[in-house]
Amino acid sequence: EGLRLMVNGVTALQLFDTPGMEDGMALLDYLDVLAPRDERLDGPARIQRFLSSPESRGRFEQEARVLRKLLECDAGIYVIDARDPVLAKHRDELAVLAACGHPLLPVLNFTHSPDQRIEEWRAALARLGLHAVVEFDTIAPPLDGEDQLYDKLALLLDTHANVLRELKQDIKRQQLRRHDEALTLVAEMLIDIAALRLSAASEPDALEK
Repeated sequence: EGLRLMVNGVTALQLFDTPGMEDGMALLDYLDVLAPRDERLDGPARIQRFLSSPESRGRFEQEARVLRKLLECDAGIYVIDARDPVLAKHRDELAVLAACGHPLLPVLNFTHSPDQRIEEWRAALARLGLHAVVEFDTIAPPLDGEDQLYDKLALLLDTHANVLRELKQDIKRQQLRRHDEALTLVAEMLIDIAALRLSAASEPDALEK
C-alpha cells in the first residue's frame, strides 16, 4: 500500500519503500549480455527484457522487485548516506535505475556529519546526469526540508507540480495550526499561573514553606 500523504481527505502522494539492490554491478553486466548495445534498445526496453528473463525470478529477484516498483511510479527517490565513499556499485546501481526512464531524485542524508562527502557525491551524480539533488540531515533536519523535496520533485514532474504545490501549502497550514495551538496552550498556562491560589496555615513556618 505504501505511505499515503493526504490533502483535504484525498491521497495526494503515495510513497513506497523498497530494499536496495544486492548486486547492481552484476545486473548491469547481465543487461549488457541480454541486450547488447548494438541492438540500440533504449533504457526502458532493456529493463523490460530483463524483467521478462528467468534471471529476474532467480538470481536478480530483489533487483527485479525494485525495478518493477520504479516502473509503476512517477519518480524514484534515491537516499544516499553522504558519509559513504562513492563506489562503483553505487554508480552501476544508479545507471540501472536511470535506465527505467523515470525521474530520479537523489537525497543526500547526514550532510552535517564532519566526514560527509557531499561534493564527491554531487560530482558523481552529475556525471550520471542527475543534477537535481536534495540535501538533508536526519539528525538535524532543516525546517523547510520537506518543501525542498517537493520543489525538486516539481521540477522533475512538472505535470504533477500542482499536486506537489498543494502538499507544500498543506504543510504550511499544519505549521500555522500547530503554532496557534502552541500559543493557546501557553496563554492558558499563563492564565492558570496568574490565577493560582494556595492556602496555608497562619503559622510562620507554614507560610514560609
